[in-house]
Amino acid sequence: MLPEETREYKEKLFEEKARTILNYLRSQIRYDQKVIPRPFFIEITGSPDAGKSTTTEELDNALRKEGLRVWCPQEGAEVIRHIDRKTPLYNLRTGLYALNILIDESVSHRYDIVVFNRCAFDMYCWMEDWFQEGKLTAKERDMYQNFALSRFWVNNIDIAIFMVCDPPAISIKRALRIAPIKKECGTTNYKKVTSLGEKYKSTYKILSGKYPQLHLIDTTKMEEQEMIDIVTTKILDALEAKTKSG
Repeated sequence: MLPEETREYKEKLFEEKARTILNYLRSQIRYDQKVIPRPFFIEITGSPDAGKSTTTEELDNALRKEGLRVWCPQEGAEVIRHIDRKTPLYNLRTGLYALNILIDESVSHRYDIVVFNRCAFDMYCWMEDWFQEGKLTAKERDMYQNFALSRFWVNNIDIAIFMVCDPPAISIKRALRIAPIKKECGTTNYKKVTSLGEKYKSTYKILSGKYPQLHLIDTTKMEEQEMIDIVTTKILDALEAKTKSG
């Protein structure tokens, strides 16, 4: 056992050194969101092959060229390969993957802007799809949808773009134009793509009154450049407005 006075001395010395380190790091400022704001969060989601990935890639390139630190996390569907897509668990897991990143980066200052290709609003929409498929009860759907839109994280999504394409034949053609195997699956099946497109539209109608950061863009008659320009302008306008609001 150390003598009492020796232990007290060591504790005092430790506290002094810790304060020196804290003062150097200015930790109060470093983690105070009022002093250094959290990153802007963007979610781009919608029906298959409506232009989400193309838009995300071009937005990333444009913002980085302006000196902003941008991160586009890998889409959950590209990471979660070990869970069957024919179960609600798949979309719950891909949603949780994005939400984990959203929560972590909300208290970090590594990036200026984080762009999600599918996140909380996408998870909400898929729960409706699984309910209509008969694989979730109404109680389960409501529980998962309420979780997806928890105030602890969804209000940090500064703008969410729902991109849709009608008729589905156009998006299916886009999906299959360079595919090595011209085989229909869930996201290249006419009936399924039609159903998903309608769900994103209905979800927008349901949620847009409560979540003003939601926007719906129909890319059906748009060339790629027009689509990218419209989405980019809408996103930059929304983020600029947020900076002016403090």
